[in-house]
Amino acid sequence: MAIDELLEFTIQEIDSSSQYLEKIIQLGDANSATLGFLARGAFRRLADQGCILACISPGVGCVGYLLCNTSRNRVKLTHLCVDEMWRGRGIAKILIKNLKEKTYHLYGILASCRRDYKLERMWSSLGFIAIDERPGRSKDGTILTEWWLNYGHPNLFTMLARQRTESSISVAIDANIFYDLADDERADEDSKESKALIADWLEADIELCLTDEIKNEINRNKDSSKRKKLRGMVNRFTSLPCTQEAFDQACNSLRKFFPENMSDSDASDWLQLAITIGSDIKVSFFVTRDTRLLYEIEEGIYQEFGLLIINPIDFIIRLDELRRETEYQPIRLAGTNIEKRRIRSGEQDAIVNQFLNYALGENKTEFRRNFRQFLAKPEQFECFKVGHRGEKPIAFLVYDREKDCELKIPVFRFTKNKLTPTILRHCIFECILTAAKEKRQFTRITEAYLEKNTIIALQEDNFIETENEWLKMNLAISQNSVDTSSYISELCQSTNKGYDQYSPLVKLLSDFNSINNTRLIADIEKTLYPAKIIDATIPTFIIPIKPWWAQNLFDQELAEATLWGAKEELALKRELVYYRSKQPSGGLEAPGRILWYVSTDPDVKNTSSIVGAIRACSRLDQIVIGKPKELYKRFRRLGIYEFKNVLKTAKGDFQQEIMAIMFSDTEPFSQPIELIEIQQILKRKISFQCPYRITPNAFSIIYNIGTSNLTEK
Repeated sequence: MAIDELLEFTIQEIDSSSQYLEKIIQLGDANSATLGFLARGAFRRLADQGCILACISPGVGCVGYLLCNTSRNRVKLTHLCVDEMWRGRGIAKILIKNLKEKTYHLYGILASCRRDYKLERMWSSLGFIAIDERPGRSKDGTILTEWWLNYGHPNLFTMLARQRTESSISVAIDANIFYDLADDERADEDSKESKALIADWLEADIELCLTDEIKNEINRNKDSSKRKKLRGMVNRFTSLPCTQEAFDQACNSLRKFFPENMSDSDASDWLQLAITIGSDIKVSFFVTRDTRLLYEIEEGIYQEFGLLIINPIDFIIRLDELRRETEYQPIRLAGTNIEKRRIRSGEQDAIVNQFLNYALGENKTEFRRNFRQFLAKPEQFECFKVGHRGEKPIAFLVYDREKDCELKIPVFRFTKNKLTPTILRHCIFECILTAAKEKRQFTRITEAYLEKNTIIALQEDNFIETENEWLKMNLAISQNSVDTSSYISELCQSTNKGYDQYSPLVKLLSDFNSINNTRLIADIEKTLYPAKIIDATIPTFIIPIKPWWAQNLFDQELAEATLWGAKEELALKRELVYYRSKQPSGGLEAPGRILWYVSTDPDVKNTSSIVGAIRACSRLDQIVIGKPKELYKRFRRLGIYEFKNVLKTAKGDFQQEIMAIMFSDTEPFSQPIELIEIQQILKRKISFQCPYRITPNAFSIIYNIGTSNLTEK
């Protein structure tokens, strides 16, 4: 064991009678060339004012000290000195840590240090940031760098930063990207890729953010004019606030991803990532051109922290897709325990206090009164909450079943939680499916205090705003286009508010050109979900899948879980991905429909569920061909796949192209259709080894048998 590990240091506040004051004065005099001269009397006066902290080693005495004062809600550090024989043992860090604890009610610590002392590494290691510089008082024209240790307390600037990031995607950029953006004259390919991030069309969607470590990077530049220009450029970006505690925790967690002996570049990357991960502002993307970050540690960082490291061009090309990374990440639900259950007696006050919308001016008394009315009529209203078992709920919903033709939702509220976007979208899906299964043609959300994110999610699911309410048609039918058109026409003639807004679909569904426009008719099916237009030109495929993948992707019965049961990390997903070999593809194309044929498997034993049968129907959204690593990185948020699973699909070949099938909004069949019955419907003796395209008529028969709970009009 090293001798340093046996030593115990204590920090003492020094007054003028302290036995250690003389040693402190001697240390100050011995290092006056760098600290600046301070008279003995000044030391004594500052000691009486409580401005000196000393580090004491038992049996040795004072081995280091700091001298400071406070003004304008900050600490001004004048001296930080360690005995030459005791340097390199963390004494300066101990002194600064103790000073911070004593002065944590202030904003931070400010220190000035001559640039030519070349102590940048020391200040940076203590957590200081080089925020500015100014000329020194010496005749030789020295430059003083101002170093700042921020305690991380909220202030006007951090509040403004949070406001700017609330309605956009927060994107941290590393130092090299920043330099590209700051250099107007540089025009090589790398610089052009970075500059694409500040295109006008991106301005409303993303908020480019910097960590304070960029200021230390700038300080390393030897050109004073460039340092000044770059510091001015920093102010054009949002600075990520991060408390020291969060920063230290992130640093410790990230350390394993970096080499034992770090270069300046490694250390800078480490610190930038730590601030990004520890920031109060949720940042999901770190944009860089650093190949080590992109290819060596990206996967580990994503799995542990949910931070996606990506290069500028990939970020821009995949922006719409990546937006879903921030809004919908079911992969993060693994290991949680979510339940949906009715509100119990005695929970009313807690629900009111948690879900009252102060921000939008809701009256607490009125909210409580309405809630009691819902609870008093259980035959009409169903009040339930969604969240982790034993913890505060994330969602509070009320169903109103007064009208036969619609499911009304007068309360639709969500707290702020990292799982809220996923829970929100699943609750919307649940409302639609519940209305359809109960043969109600519409879902109407009448919540008066909807949050912005909820409105965006409703719009994504094709809800229509009608007089401050949100309406969606959801038809539990499987019909041809003409009959569907007639059915919608009848509904639109109702006097119920907003139904007539669906009248444009009447004409579209009776137009031959529309029926033969695959993209348009697929969008109409999505709008009317779960309706199926059986004579549409939407390609439909039977795709074989092994029971293990079926149970992990969509089949709750095989997984022995209910929709809101123990496997909620699976059940809450609406968008998923399935990997298979590129050939034979059976002519797969999107948009389309998938009928999932769950094959028999000798490894699956003692199951009461029916396999060797079609068990579900999904919307086929996208097909992407690519190499295993490329596809895995792109779609890992959507599934339960590990890279080894994706690589196995490619038979262990990193260069072999495989197929990723994106699908969504899966309907489990209440009546699985076994192979012999499928063969009778298709009028062929067939076993499903690859995707198989079927006719609209065959799809209609299979779908209607499988969804026996859904009836044709």
